[in-house]
Amino acid sequence: MSDKKKKKNEKVKYIDDGRTIADMSAFRKNSGFKTDDKNFVRPPSTAKDKWNTYWAAVRSMLVPMFITLGVITVIFFLAFVFLGGFEYYFQ
Repeated sequence: MSDKKKKKNEKVKYIDDGRTIADMSAFRKNSGFKTDDKNFVRPPSTAKDKWNTYWAAVRSMLVPMFITLGVITVIFFLAFVFLGGFEYYFQ
């Protein structure tokens, strides 16, 4: 027999503290994670902040949107030409 003893697996206890898995409420933009600041109050978002956030999201998707529309347009015109879409106009 071996002198090594078997280690018992520790049973992990999970405590639900009500937060979601991706809780980013403790993160500040400029100073990183806040420490023990209990009195921190997030300033209310303004219409300008909301507009800037919206426009940043839309701006990041403009190029993929135009590429997708271009591919769809090319596929449509190729199908139109090869499947006889011009026969109606040149009878």
